[in-house]
Amino acid sequence: MSRRLNHEGTITKKNGRDLYQGQIRVTLDDGTRGRRTAYAKTRKGVQQKLRAIRLQQEQGILTLARDESMREYLLRWYKNPDLRPNTIHSRYININRILPHIGGIKLKDLKANHIKDVYERLSERLSHNSVVQAHGVLRKALKDAVKEGAISKSPIDRLVYAPTPKAREMDCLTEEEISRLLGIDDEWQPFWSFQIGTGLRLGEALGLSWDNVDMDRRRVMVRRSLQAVKGQGLLYQPPKTIKSRRTVVLPIPVVDGLSAHRSRQAEQRLQLGPDWEGENLVFPNEWGKPMHPTRVNRALNRSIKAAGITRHIRVHDLRHTAASLALRNDIHPKVVQEMLGHSTIAITLDIYSHLMPTMQDEAADKMGEFLRAG
Repeated sequence: MSRRLNHEGTITKKNGRDLYQGQIRVTLDDGTRGRRTAYAKTRKGVQQKLRAIRLQQEQGILTLARDESMREYLLRWYKNPDLRPNTIHSRYININRILPHIGGIKLKDLKANHIKDVYERLSERLSHNSVVQAHGVLRKALKDAVKEGAISKSPIDRLVYAPTPKAREMDCLTEEEISRLLGIDDEWQPFWSFQIGTGLRLGEALGLSWDNVDMDRRRVMVRRSLQAVKGQGLLYQPPKTIKSRRTVVLPIPVVDGLSAHRSRQAEQRLQLGPDWEGENLVFPNEWGKPMHPTRVNRALNRSIKAAGITRHIRVHDLRHTAASLALRNDIHPKVVQEMLGHSTIAITLDIYSHLMPTMQDEAADKMGEFLRAG
């Protein structure tokens, strides 16, 4: 157990700035002594951060971050056990892109021009999207460094230019294309119908168990997601966000399709007998085991071609199609947000803002009809 703190620390207001600084003396398990500094806009905020530092010392997990290099900090930071495996893996990939350029710089000495140089060098050998990902990881790492009091503010906020995602043209199926896709009578038709009717993420649909489907009440409870994790295979994981854990109401045609799908699945299970390795999944592979997401993507490519659709449509575009259908049919954006499992309605409105002008025109026309009638 770490030794208790030497004293309660001091808190002062920075001259000419709306900022409070708190300092506390600490002694680590190995006998190393030093100070930890915390910053916040209020005295109470600093007190909370100092209490968190005390708790870290008592638990034996405190580090003197002021002496850490970027390499030491990032390699410590990315291994958060509370994160999803895919998130940890993404962090690992991106910090290994960043470290060759700034790994030897002290965290407290990192400047905006260092970061600018990193992005310029990465742009010489990586795609724009990869540089954007690296920026996102570094931004989060430095934000967390501010939270733990290692630095007073993030140098990334001083960048004049930061890599931003390039807008991708959203490809939604038209109503006529939906009819053609769902008119194909094959084993995949229930899945495409389900995706367009619910807007679930691919992993959420592949992880869905019959235990979480209520056909009578037309409800699906999203409680987990199936993800392909590099080096670990297919894993069930919690939903992406708190809002992703949700209940989605099923359209009647989707319920009918699921009912027929379940009957066919029961016949297949009987035919395979002991070879059926079922986990009670709604959309398993032919042996009842979890289906790899890449199989779904290949199947959609075949179905899209069979339907005579020449554009490239991703499985994720079926989720966009579901949202587009709902919004164009006057479903309130708040309801669409809950259906999709977005953490805030702002995300829904931002993604589908291109639909809003048309919706506003329709709303104005309806208002006009009402006013004329009055």
